[in-house]
Amino acid sequence: MNLNSNLLILLISLALNFQLKAQNNVLTFQKILNEGFENNYNIKLDKLSLTKATYTLLRANGALNPFIDTKLVYGEGANPSLDNDGTEYIQTRFVVPTKFGIDFYTGFRLERTIEVASPNYAFNSSGAFAGAKIPLLKGIGKTNPGYSFIEVSTINQKALAEQFSNQVLTYFSELLINYLTLKEAIDRYDIVNNIVRESKTYKNGIYTLAENDQIPLAEKNQANSFYTNKLQQLTISNINVLGVYYETKILLGINDNKNSDSIPELMDQVPDPNKEKLIEYIAEIKITLDSLIKNTPQYKRISLGIEENKILLKNAKNQKKNLLDLDIRVSRFGTYEDGAYNLNKTFNANPGTSFLVSLTHNLPIKNQTQKGAYLEQLVEYDLSKTDLQQYLFESTTSVELNLKLLKQKIVLFDQSTLLVGLMKQSYKDEIDKFRSGFTTQTDVIISLNNYFTALKSINTLKYDIWITYVGVKLKLGELPKNAKELNEFLFSDFFN
Repeated sequence: MNLNSNLLILLISLALNFQLKAQNNVLTFQKILNEGFENNYNIKLDKLSLTKATYTLLRANGALNPFIDTKLVYGEGANPSLDNDGTEYIQTRFVVPTKFGIDFYTGFRLERTIEVASPNYAFNSSGAFAGAKIPLLKGIGKTNPGYSFIEVSTINQKALAEQFSNQVLTYFSELLINYLTLKEAIDRYDIVNNIVRESKTYKNGIYTLAENDQIPLAEKNQANSFYTNKLQQLTISNINVLGVYYETKILLGINDNKNSDSIPELMDQVPDPNKEKLIEYIAEIKITLDSLIKNTPQYKRISLGIEENKILLKNAKNQKKNLLDLDIRVSRFGTYEDGAYNLNKTFNANPGTSFLVSLTHNLPIKNQTQKGAYLEQLVEYDLSKTDLQQYLFESTTSVELNLKLLKQKIVLFDQSTLLVGLMKQSYKDEIDKFRSGFTTQTDVIISLNNYFTALKSINTLKYDIWITYVGVKLKLGELPKNAKELNEFLFSDFFN
């Protein structure tokens, strides 16, 4: 067989299709999604925060729960004013707080007092009372601290529920992007691995030709250099795959070292971008961009933060007022000198009914504490509104940019597809030219390298388009946000 025939057979073998090498470490997106949702630390932390918020709301609502307090007093010996020589009593109150800051109460009291005299004598008394404590300025209405705490806790629970949804949304996008990145890296590895195998075949063919004195021995160095270079590229590709794979483990919250050194086989298929559908999607998003962003969990969470700060601001404004508490109390007591308690005559004996009104006022000097708290909360309220404006602006701008980039990348993908076809044809043309004696081995190798480079470039671009697409859907809240949506998600449907 002559030189041209041997080289022709060798070069034709380079054009064969390559099969993906099967691996023992098999993964699907649904598998890592299920594992990640159960083990990811950010998911766990936000879930615990949401549970804590539920208990905080329970505690806040508890401020309106009625309660009973009981007081037991024992005194002996004359008091400084010589009113009595000892008193003992037991008192029980039933208090009903309200969301407006007013506390209603009623109670019953049994008392024994030793009057100072010669000789001393005892008064036994029993009676009931009812009243209300009303904060006339500070703490009245729905701006009082107790009710404000309930409202803030309610809103905070809703905000954390949105935050949890956003965390699920964010985690899903991170995992999907990571999975696409891993698949792109593995596809690149396979491309490089294919050319390594073929470069080895090429090197062996050159060695055979050189040893048969059909080509100069110096050609062996060029073939060996070509093969070694491809081996180096394969090692770099392997390092890249393992790096992305360990990022997957971090996202999953699992580190099973059993298959840590093997390249996983990803079973899901990622199709080429559909130009028409993506262009149609871009056009639809541009029309409803603002409304879509305002419906995302993150936007809702920030909006709820504004409502929370608004309530706290009203409370802080109320707390600037001076303390002025009114206590109105009606009592009915019966007293019996040195006699036994007669509870049946409690409401019919002396001294009878009494009415007590007390007014407590507090006038702080300068009141810097409450004024400072109000001004501080006013700035916090402005910060939350500015934060929402910033989020809407940055999200809108980011989505608009990515939609434009996505459109350009789709055009570039079409151009790259054409280029791959041209490179492949160029490679075939070099083989034909070599068959006719119009080219050299070097030209064929160059055309082969160009073809594989084009394959790697379009592979990278393909996944870059889908990753950009995922990023847009993340900003628009169009990815799964809860367990139900995660269970209903199908990887294959996402790209259709």
